[in-house]
Amino acid sequence: MASTVPPTPTPGPANATMPMAEASSSSSSSVPLSPTKEIPVFEFTKRKRWADLLVTELNDTIILVLSETCQVWYCGNAVTELLGWRDEELVDTDLVDLMHASDRGNFRNAFAESVRGRTDMLAYARLQCKNEFYVSADYTSAPREVLFEIRGRPHYLPDSGDFKCYFAMAQPYPSRNTAMLNTFLELKMENERLQQRVAQLRVQSQALDGAANNFFATSDNFGGPALDSSRTNFELGVGSSLVPDADDDGPRKKLKRAAAEQHVCVTCGRTDSPEWRKGPMGPKTLCNACGLRWAKKARKNGDGDGEGDGAQNSGSSIVF
Repeated sequence: MASTVPPTPTPGPANATMPMAEASSSSSSSVPLSPTKEIPVFEFTKRKRWADLLVTELNDTIILVLSETCQVWYCGNAVTELLGWRDEELVDTDLVDLMHASDRGNFRNAFAESVRGRTDMLAYARLQCKNEFYVSADYTSAPREVLFEIRGRPHYLPDSGDFKCYFAMAQPYPSRNTAMLNTFLELKMENERLQQRVAQLRVQSQALDGAANNFFATSDNFGGPALDSSRTNFELGVGSSLVPDADDDGPRKKLKRAAAEQHVCVTCGRTDSPEWRKGPMGPKTLCNACGLRWAKKARKNGDGDGEGDGAQNSGSSIVF
């Protein structure tokens, strides 16, 4: 009897995708994940001449290299911005000479103790600013002083232990901003003082101008009514003030004050004749010239009274 073999089932599309999915999942789980790439941190010390750059860019700290006797061997550029000195002006000079007189003794003791004991030093001293750096217009005033905090440490050779140099740093105390604030306040006070001085000078100038105007106004009126009144008083009082000196034993005679009368010549109308003579209308009616002519004419006519009266009145008719 023949046996029948069952037909082999043909795999469908669903059965075909299952092994591929399982293969992909197994392959993905077997591949390890790559680690995250970290950004390298740049180190400042890897820069070329990083130490020189660090020293140069410090603008609020003065770097100092000192000798065993506190002589300046090196000075940073920050000294120009903080104190006004150039670094070459301080090299080979004594740092103590730049300090206030009352701070020099304490600093020398602290410096010597640090060198002798090979320990760190912390000192405070007032350093003098350059004169024109403080007040550019006043070179006679004392230089301004700024309080600094100075930290230092001696350096010795590792082999022999001999003293090599002394490294120090000086910073304005308590901070640079406070030092700048103090400078601002000082400039503000100086500005206020100058403004007060300008106001005083302005008031004095106005007072002088007023006095000058009054003087010129008075000089313009000089010779006006005041002079006329003084002239009138002189004319009125000259007759009574003139007293002739007689003998020592004899009495003094006073001249009678001539009356201030107005005379007009009836012939020519003149009013300023030095003498007034008798005319046909009475005494003092003719001027000197007209009176002489009238008297001459009267003498010719035989009338001699005119000339005599004229001569008699000539002495008492003078008007000043």
